[in-house]
Amino acid sequence: MHESISLKIPSDLKFMRIVEDLIGDTCETLPLTKEDTQALIDSTGELIENAVLHAYKDSSGYIQVGLYPFKTGLRIDVHDWGLPMSFKKHISVPIKEDASEGFNHIYDLMDLFEYQNLGKDGKKFIIIKYASHPLHAKKANQEHLSFPPLQKSEKRRESEGSDEIPVTIREYREGDEEGIARLIFKNYGYSYIKDLFYYPRKVFESHGKKFYSIVAQREERIIGHFALVLVPESTIAEIGVAVVDPEFQGRGIMNQMLKLVLQKARKINLDAVFGEAIMFHIYSQKANLRHGFSETALMLGKVPVDTTIVNNELAMKHRRGSVLVGYYFLNTKNKNLFFPAVYKKKIEQTYRNAAVPFEKAKKKKEKTTDHIFLSYTFDPPTNVAKIRVDRYGKDFKQKFIILLNQLKAKHCDMIYADISLEGIPQIDKVINIMNKRGFFYSGVMFYYHKKKDYLRLQLKNSDKIGSRNYVCYSDFCKKLSKYIRKDEQRVKKA
Repeated sequence: MHESISLKIPSDLKFMRIVEDLIGDTCETLPLTKEDTQALIDSTGELIENAVLHAYKDSSGYIQVGLYPFKTGLRIDVHDWGLPMSFKKHISVPIKEDASEGFNHIYDLMDLFEYQNLGKDGKKFIIIKYASHPLHAKKANQEHLSFPPLQKSEKRRESEGSDEIPVTIREYREGDEEGIARLIFKNYGYSYIKDLFYYPRKVFESHGKKFYSIVAQREERIIGHFALVLVPESTIAEIGVAVVDPEFQGRGIMNQMLKLVLQKARKINLDAVFGEAIMFHIYSQKANLRHGFSETALMLGKVPVDTTIVNNELAMKHRRGSVLVGYYFLNTKNKNLFFPAVYKKKIEQTYRNAAVPFEKAKKKKEKTTDHIFLSYTFDPPTNVAKIRVDRYGKDFKQKFIILLNQLKAKHCDMIYADISLEGIPQIDKVINIMNKRGFFYSGVMFYYHKKKDYLRLQLKNSDKIGSRNYVCYSDFCKKLSKYIRKDEQRVKKA
């Protein structure tokens, strides 16, 4: 039994010599011929060159080479954390069986060639070479994963500095998934919250089920992406995963994509869409307002600490960031609402700002029911939780405290609470219980659960929540931010 060997090198071809020596020395301890050894060196060299020229073509990083010797051969893993690659590149039949370079050459040299997409942990290529013993003279009759040759690097745009460039804005088509994953990586590295979009295959499989995508295409290159993420058990969707290649930012591409996103929302009969604008910068806030969105909630701490945005200082404060929720209504109807006294004026102001008709619901004298509706969801990748309250009943306080303690035990950074504005006549009692446990105002979420409206409160459960690392563009946002800070202080004193 041999021990495994791991070597981590910078993304520079000059370090290949070290890797060659390591492979050569390892192969001397195995029943591998000089031809076998050279095949392993050549194949590993192709994979490292691919990582340097393509995965890290506009940046620097590291490549980890792992050697795993066994009795009759050697397995080598080449792991990088660079640009994502389409899953289709490893399931296609080689275009040129006799290719002298690239992935086809590796397929020809190795007995096994596999690819693994590791999401936020990058990607890994695996090669295996068996010793050239008579038993292995003929390749086993088994299927091997294979790769077509890499495409040439795309040309940079010809008209540097031009404000108007020919761009096609269209709905997603099969084959766009790799370009989408690369865009996310180029803007956020591996720090983006919705990690599904780092997996080209998951993008392909989930489109039309969990979300709909709009892309911006220039020549053969995907340079922009905007998604309509469906909310389960509702008739609304979140707009997001909005990115433009840094090379083409500031050209109005985001606004063009958003127009088509809203058209798609009408086409699939949604009542509304909402966006969570990351508040490290004001661009997305300005874009939403320009298209008729109404701001309804400000969620502190929604953005993880490690989220980065290219050339943005506020994203480097090592504090969780905030998002500003804005709604675009496609259909509205009159709402009968139970207003909590402490937040009545602010809620009414939000409805008027959104131009959504409402009236105060009449409270009937009813006995407190035994049945309550209290649930929660927890999202480990972002480390936030949401509590949902649809009905108040006996022992509500006790059950709420138990649930809250369970979430605190999970060390959630932020805990949000959604309280039905349409189904809880005793809403003042619910708010009082939550205020005493530290929950303060966030805003209103329309149509959020089964077409009902909810008051959202929030609770900080970490000292990493940024209270000042965001900016507001609109007057409404500035007033909402001020109101939230005051309510947080009020709750602390209660």
